Amino acid sequence: MTALKQGHTTRVVVPPQRHPEEPAVFRFPTPDDPAPGAARVLAIALYGTVLGICGVGVGLYAVIAVFGGAPAWYLPALAALTMLSVAPVVAAFLSIHRRFLPWVLLLAAAPPMAADVMVALAY
Repeated sequence: MTALKQGHTTRVVVPPQRHPEEPAVFRFPTPDDPAPGAARVLAIALYGTVLGICGVGVGLYAVIAVFGGAPAWYLPALAALTMLSVAPVVAAFLSIHRRFLPWVLLLAAAPPMAADVMVALAY
């Protein structure tokens, strides 16, 4: 006969260490961060506002179109394109302390909104 004897083992899981000089790309600002310039915040806010007004216009137009008998694919398509435009704008605000990333994200938000306007007006 053989007997199995369990050994005492301890497993330690160490979380990965972040270096303080490598901040996350998308994060809320901390009290230690320098404030972004007023012109930068204003430009990002105005760009986001223009996209938001376009989205509201598309939404109002879509409500009228739905009551007029729009096809089943119409609202999901508009909603998907709107979300594809909103997500980069939110990411741009969260990455406002980066140099070029907010501008790239804001530029990436424009084509889905343009497609959203075209789809809304095509019906």
